[in-house]
Amino acid sequence: MSDTCQVDAGEKLHISVVESLHEQLEAALSNYQTVLLDVSKVVQVDTASLQLLYAFKEAAEKAGLGLVLDKPTESVTVGAKLLGLQGFLDIR
Repeated sequence: MSDTCQVDAGEKLHISVVESLHEQLEAALSNYQTVLLDVSKVVQVDTASLQLLYAFKEAAEKAGLGLVLDKPTESVTVGAKLLGLQGFLDIR
């Protein structure tokens, strides 16, 4: 298993992309120990997508794997903060 893989989150993190994002993350973690989710272009984020990231990161950590949100935008930061996920998702 390789170390790290980068996945691009695109510009919108919302319910319409949750299923495909979950599939991408699952595929990446089946081959890599850590996934860097590039959220540097995200301009829209909703609760469903943040719930997915929370659940996925929690499951990954239990399996000894990792999910890192790379370069979070203000939209991602504010959304995570409003839901109380900023610390768990390690967003500063």
